[in-house]
Amino acid sequence: MYMKRTQLYLDEEQRRILDRLARETGKSVGQLIRDAVNEAYGGHKFPEKPLSSCDPLWKFIGAGESAETDISTRHDHYLYKDADEDIC
Repeated sequence: MYMKRTQLYLDEEQRRILDRLARETGKSVGQLIRDAVNEAYGGHKFPEKPLSSCDPLWKFIGAGESAETDISTRHDHYLYKDADEDIC
């Protein structure tokens, strides 16, 4: 599993609690924090947001081929480069 490094600030009491739990459980402070995040937020489901009928993406459906070679990695650039924040 790939993990992304994250820095956070804890007050002294929070760190003291985590250090003690780490000693008692044999887990690292990082693992304790990951466990807490999973317990608190692991079951959270984000609602899917359907595409608006005026989303520029619809222009590209069935458009065919392009001379651009990086569309798969820079698709947002090509779709939204001229769009204002509110695209409708």
